[in-house]
Amino acid sequence: MTSIVGHALRLDPGEQLPYWAKLDWSPEIEHDIYRDWGTYYFNRRRENFAMHYYTKALELNDYDYITLYRRSQTQRRAARIEGALADATKAAKMALQKHGPNCPINLQICDALFELNQFETANIELHNNIRDFIGVKAKTFETRLIVVDDVIKDVTGKAMNLFYLRNQKLISHVNEITKAKAIVDNRHLWKILRDQGKCDVVSVLETVEKVLSPIEIARRKRAFNVLHQTYMNDSWYDILFMKNLRKNPSLLLNQCKRSKGFVQMLSIKQYDIVRQFMKMLQSRNPLYYVSFLKYPNKKMLEKNKEANLFRVQYQTYRNMTADLKYMRQLRKEKRIKALSDYVEKVMGDYYVIKRNRVMCWKFEFVNEVYNILALALAEQYVVPKNFKFNATAMMRLLHLARDKTKDIVPFVFGDRSTYQEGDDEDREGVKSRKLMMRIERRIRFAKYPIEMCYLYNQMATIHLSQLHYDECCFSSRKAIKESNKCNSIIWHFLSIIQIIKANVIQHKVERTKEALDEALPLVKQLRSAKLIKFIETCMFNTEDDYNRKLSSMASQRSSKASVTTLMMREEFELDERVGY
Repeated sequence: MTSIVGHALRLDPGEQLPYWAKLDWSPEIEHDIYRDWGTYYFNRRRENFAMHYYTKALELNDYDYITLYRRSQTQRRAARIEGALADATKAAKMALQKHGPNCPINLQICDALFELNQFETANIELHNNIRDFIGVKAKTFETRLIVVDDVIKDVTGKAMNLFYLRNQKLISHVNEITKAKAIVDNRHLWKILRDQGKCDVVSVLETVEKVLSPIEIARRKRAFNVLHQTYMNDSWYDILFMKNLRKNPSLLLNQCKRSKGFVQMLSIKQYDIVRQFMKMLQSRNPLYYVSFLKYPNKKMLEKNKEANLFRVQYQTYRNMTADLKYMRQLRKEKRIKALSDYVEKVMGDYYVIKRNRVMCWKFEFVNEVYNILALALAEQYVVPKNFKFNATAMMRLLHLARDKTKDIVPFVFGDRSTYQEGDDEDREGVKSRKLMMRIERRIRFAKYPIEMCYLYNQMATIHLSQLHYDECCFSSRKAIKESNKCNSIIWHFLSIIQIIKANVIQHKVERTKEALDEALPLVKQLRSAKLIKFIETCMFNTEDDYNRKLSSMASQRSSKASVTTLMMREEFELDERVGY
């Protein structure tokens, strides 16, 4: 049977309405037709169509409690429990006025309350209905009452007492937050802001983005997995798939203009239904009750927790040892890029979510990792053999790429790389922005100054690669401040090297000379002959460039003075001739 949901008859100007579109039936008959259509689609699990026709029927007759009851059933089947409860409550009042209490409608109300996790209210309704009905009708309510009583007994039993005793502070904190959110202030916005001591002139409040720490993100991810594994067993992968599907770019294609919004809305709605179902399961059978049944012996539970803690500690220690060994190997092989990427991976993804309870030597390990990386970065600054001083000497010493702005790109007919399209993406720029966002997120929650030195140094490196020289120098100065806090001379030196690179690329000889003068005492404190020789070579080359720049400026001044004197002499001779 074809549906007419959303169908609109289109007529040309002056065209009459066809006979088949004219309904000569009375409103009562039309109401029965729409209700039958709704029943038809309800029996075939087409809840949206059934809802449409039941609504059309109610538009013709608002006092038909049977249609309201059927629409309540449809909404309950479509996981719209709040709407189902509202329709059932309204239908029960109508039925009570006309024929007295209605058993199916009242049972629908009790089921909706139970599915909304309102167990006490459902219990009250069931007791009231048991007194209103007798015989078989009362038996259905008594059966429901047994289930509700057992759920309330499980939720509020001994397991809840132990849970409250163990988490009393946390529960009181959550209770305060819930009460604060429940308070609704209907006053004007400027009055609320005035009482809070904020600016009461602002009409549109700034939305403050809530940034979660890496440990909190990992905790929520772990809690999500534990919850769904407990109730769904191996099917929890399907729920995780539905969660990730809401923002999956392979599904939400930008090329699909019409279907993208519909598919996104559908995936969000279906995931919300699953989440509502999980809340129902958790309310009827909480996690603390599951743990209470699984471990009735509390000593055995504490023993298992302690054994699990020791296992995680030992595994973390083994991972730390293996990572340090691999980092030292990369440093020995002088694979600086691989070492830097590996440090960013393990420190930004794995060890950042480890607490001192699991990672007992976290401070020592963090210092060791970043010192290994700093030594590897400093060891690459050496003076090569047969080094010659020329215009690009500083670029070669600092391992900077040669300036390719003057290179001529050969034109090849038919080569697609020759033509640069307007929609081409800067892949390096996108990658740098993502890495910058990752570093900025880590800086918010970094605890140790040496870690801050590394992060600010990484930011300076990214800014330098994107030709943002002022930002590079600014980030390097921040890294210098953090290096003074942790008394790290080598990170202070590496930060100054970033400033030197930015100045050399911009051909700022005076600032380069100042930065080298600042770096010389640091390398002497490090007592590294290679670094001392490297800085002295850079200073000698910079001094040569500085003297060459001064001589060129002096020659330019002398040439300008000679030209001015010659012009004045010619004007004087011309004046004398005219006067003569």
